[in-house]
Formats: sequence, C-alpha cells, structure tokens
Amino acid sequence: MEVFAILGILGFVFALTATGALVYEHETDVLHGPYIEGRGRTYEFAPIIDPVRAVVDPVMERLNWQARNVVYLASLA
Repeated sequence: MEVFAILGILGFVFALTATGALVYEHETDVLHGPYIEGRGRTYEFAPIIDPVRAVVDPVMERLNWQARNVVYLASLA
C-alpha cells in the first residue's frame, strides 16, 4: 500500500511540474506571451509573481539547457 502512495505522490509531482513547465513556456512564447504589440499585460499579481519569477527564470533556463543536452545525447544513442 505504501508503494502505491509513493508512486501516486511522485506522479502528482511530475504532473504538476510538467503542467508548470508548459504554462511557463506558453507565457514566454512569442506568439502567446506579452510580446505581441497592443496586448495589455495584467499586473494584478505582479507583487507576488515578480519575486518568484526572479528566482524561477534562471532555474528554468538551466533546466531547459540540461534537457536539451539530454535529448541530444539520447538522439545519438
């Protein structure tokens, strides 16, 4: 029973991480993000999000580069 609980928690964490990465990529995408001219950006949650984003952005960049390296190495195999 404990094994199922551990696997369930790990699956839940994986799903949250994957969803978070997809949302982050969608927000930073040129076609969907705040880069389109004339699209107003909402600043309702800026006091909460900006400090977190300052910490998360460098970590996500590093993870993206590490993931690219892993995919590249896997494609060579």
